[in-house]
Amino acid sequence: MTEPRLIGRKEAAAYCGIAESTFSLWVATYKMPPCIPGTRKWDRRAIDAKLDEISGLTPGDEEDPYDRWMRENGD
Repeated sequence: MTEPRLIGRKEAAAYCGIAESTFSLWVATYKMPPCIPGTRKWDRRAIDAKLDEISGLTPGDEEDPYDRWMRENGD
């Protein structure tokens, strides 16, 4: 049997390895995604995406071409 994709706050906090209160704070400060509208469930993939983002594992906004040129060619 596979793990459910949608999980409650307690399971989401445990999945992240943090306390429920910390998970709630992270949701309030946009470090974690909100629950799915109309539910009290979080999507594991959305949590994974936010963790990747805050860990620097996914590229953010594309770098400005001028900034890239300056980084590569600047003095």
